[in-house]
Amino acid sequence: MRFEVFPMPSDKQIWYLSIWLLLLGMLLHLGMQPLFLEEPRRAMIAMEMLERNNWWLPTELGDYYYSKPPLFNWVIMGFSFLTGGVTEWSLRLPTVLSVWLTMWLIYLMGKQYMGLNQARISALFFAANGSILLFFSTLGEIDLFYALLSFCGFAALFHFQQQRRYLLMFIVFYGCHALGMLTKGLPSMVFIALSLPTWLWYKKELKQLFSWKHLAGIAVFTSIVGGYLFMYHQYNSVSLLLPAWLGQAGERTVAAQGWSELFSHLIIFPLDTLKDLLPISLFLPLLWKKDALRNMRQHDWLVFAVLIIAVNYPVYWISPGSRQRYVYMFYPLIANILAYLCLNYGTPKYLRWLMKLVVPILALGSLWLPMHGISLTVSLLMFASLALTAYYLFKQSGSEHIALIITMAIIRIGFDLIIIPERANESQATRDKELASQIHQIVGHDSLAIYRNDRISFTTVYYLNRHRPYTLKRDYKPVPGQFFLAEEDCLDRPGEIRLRFEYQEKPYILFRLLE
Repeated sequence: MRFEVFPMPSDKQIWYLSIWLLLLGMLLHLGMQPLFLEEPRRAMIAMEMLERNNWWLPTELGDYYYSKPPLFNWVIMGFSFLTGGVTEWSLRLPTVLSVWLTMWLIYLMGKQYMGLNQARISALFFAANGSILLFFSTLGEIDLFYALLSFCGFAALFHFQQQRRYLLMFIVFYGCHALGMLTKGLPSMVFIALSLPTWLWYKKELKQLFSWKHLAGIAVFTSIVGGYLFMYHQYNSVSLLLPAWLGQAGERTVAAQGWSELFSHLIIFPLDTLKDLLPISLFLPLLWKKDALRNMRQHDWLVFAVLIIAVNYPVYWISPGSRQRYVYMFYPLIANILAYLCLNYGTPKYLRWLMKLVVPILALGSLWLPMHGISLTVSLLMFASLALTAYYLFKQSGSEHIALIITMAIIRIGFDLIIIPERANESQATRDKELASQIHQIVGHDSLAIYRNDRISFTTVYYLNRHRPYTLKRDYKPVPGQFFLAEEDCLDRPGEIRLRFEYQEKPYILFRLLE
């Protein structure tokens, strides 16, 4: 009789465990850390739109905001109604839900076209990559929401083409990318221009581009985007909006960045993609297994994934201003490819040994956490969970990919319990939040504005908006008696200085303008 310290769980139990650990990790302490990076900008714009009760015209500090269309702001505004305000929680929850919905769609597509096991692993691979799990899923940013919309468009193109339901294919494909355009602008038009003809060409169905059904899809796109532009034009000229969208796209090109930036970008960008996809990108060498590419061609869903990446990724590869978060919509497709390679060719030998070395080290290392001020409870929790993962890894042959996913989920929970509270207590965002409290204690509900074109931390602005009955704006016509925030050396009129602080290593002041 074989003795087992712990009985081995079934594949179904492991699947549910992985899902719940990932979901727990993405929700734990979600609203604890103060807003930073681009988060406060998104919150500020939503607050100003709510204050003016105008869902069509985004503003930033009272000035017209042209860089991004407003759909993500609508989402933030909607969640603020449900949760009681534009808070850290309500701002970040759409990002987490975007990851979950993307996982669900990956699962549905994989289940129908690749089988149940492939569906499960693909969805888990998408969520377990380091850049999304440990960074962007913690933020109230636009990119994962945009990736969801774009991937929905790709999935609709494939799914309805497979079913020969061309009217639905065009309507849903164009509809998703129209919503994408109202989220992030012109990149969605690139996806339409490259993805649609490429897939129809591969399926020898280019004639569908000249059908009335295609015109119906174009009509849907035009109605959604054109409808927004019509409503926008009621408040501000569209002739100012569209050049701003074009200009922002142009900032990433060689013409704006220079040839030297292009040469370095051509080398660094794909390497950064592999780095961001760690640890699941460690399965990529399986692509060179004998007959791997030929076998992949037997599955249209994998061929589709390769083609969509092949025609769209180079747009970002040759654009020096591109960032990795701009290509998140391709990560679900990459996850499908890597899951297929893993399940059909096994975990690479070097990764098996790496896992059996790293997981026990992480488990033992967690016992040293109390020496760095981490609570004993957290230390023991991390040790127990990682030790059980290591036990599963050694006892269950061929389980390395599952152990990898569970390890990443445990690392994310550890990140939530250790790093996020530390950031909440001591970070630049925390200091900016405290500055907002200082300013509010001095000003109260008196009139306060940004002095002309000066700029302070948007984190400070966001928390000031939380304290005050009205959002903070710029004032280009200062009135005596008002409070202002400005660079100290930009003050060209006499004022009573009430507080000094620094922003980006420059001296700033809170002052009241005198006669």
